[in-house]
Amino acid sequence: MSKNISRGAIAMTMAGALLLGACGGGSDDSGEASETVKIGVVLPFTGVQATIAELEGQGARVAADLINADGGVDGKWKIELVEVDDQLDPGRSATVMRDLNDQDVSLAIGGQTSDLCKSSAEASQRFNMTFIGAHCTSPTLVDPPITPNFFMIGQQMPDLADAIGKGLAERYPDIETWDVVTYDVEAMRQSWDVAKASMEEELGRTIEVGEQYAVPVSATTMRNEISGLEATGDKSKRGLFLGIYGAGTTSFIQQAAPTGLIDQYGVIAQTGVYWPTATALDGTAPSIYNVHDYFYACQETEENTAFVEAFEKATGEKPDTGAYQGYVAIKLLEAAITKAGSTDSAEVQKALEGIEIETPKGTTMTVGKDSHHGAGGVTTATLVGDPNAPQGVAIDDCTVVPAKK
Repeated sequence: MSKNISRGAIAMTMAGALLLGACGGGSDDSGEASETVKIGVVLPFTGVQATIAELEGQGARVAADLINADGGVDGKWKIELVEVDDQLDPGRSATVMRDLNDQDVSLAIGGQTSDLCKSSAEASQRFNMTFIGAHCTSPTLVDPPITPNFFMIGQQMPDLADAIGKGLAERYPDIETWDVVTYDVEAMRQSWDVAKASMEEELGRTIEVGEQYAVPVSATTMRNEISGLEATGDKSKRGLFLGIYGAGTTSFIQQAAPTGLIDQYGVIAQTGVYWPTATALDGTAPSIYNVHDYFYACQETEENTAFVEAFEKATGEKPDTGAYQGYVAIKLLEAAITKAGSTDSAEVQKALEGIEIETPKGTTMTVGKDSHHGAGGVTTATLVGDPNAPQGVAIDDCTVVPAKK
């Protein structure tokens, strides 16, 4: 993965574009939007999950750039992104939302974890701010919505886990025993429970569980868990299920590699983001059967082509799920503002309920009127290191699973 991407450079480019239109009513003589709508981007830009956050932020920037280049939202408003760092700390949410409110921001996206989405939603409600959780996945956030102002577009963990469970049963029916490592949070622990139930339903038999561990989201050392796994016997009968992501996956792979543990499994499956880890391993990433909202190589649509090309032009990289989520969150706000004919937070919230947009992966995202969840389907694929592939990672065996009706 390229380490030379400058958030500041991209932000300066956007700021330069925004200066072309002074705040005012309607549009200028060129027909371009002359008003500005500020949208907060709340992510842990520093800390153990910063790599994922940066990609998500880049997706939001690309969406804003494309919208602004096309004349702005509904031809009336240019988008100005206001990025803030929550440092992966739910305790900072009140401070972060107050800072955004002080900058006249009433619409925001973000939320790296379900805990952060919850705290951000509650804090933003106090400032009458609309908040879209782009990356969180817990159903408890939207069934019912934890606050009236909160919406979520990250696909729910049960849907992700159900899809990977069915895919594993079809592709690896001979696996009899699964070792499990997840983050010690409800959504990720639940991912294994749902995946296991889906496999058992498809296979018509019981899945055996070997060693099972839950680690903190902030964990950077997993040597104790790795030493406790010690997979033995016929590797074609054993699988490893990872309900971790980002820096956690990187730590696990790097610390497990010297032990030979990874090679002792017939398949490794993961419900969390794997792309940033895989690209960072420079063509040597182990094969992992992954599920998430989006993989850039798994669909051929005009919007996806435009998104990928714009993302590559801006960053020199391919977009991942986080980038897709950041992009879709901004596009969803664009559609809601256009529908409402207003940037007023209350009006945008009303417009979001029941709204539909087309996504780069060729599926329709529909936001539930009651649930406030944007259901848009999930994707499964195998990611494996390949020095000849873009960013050193090949994406194969794609299956796009539309949202349940």
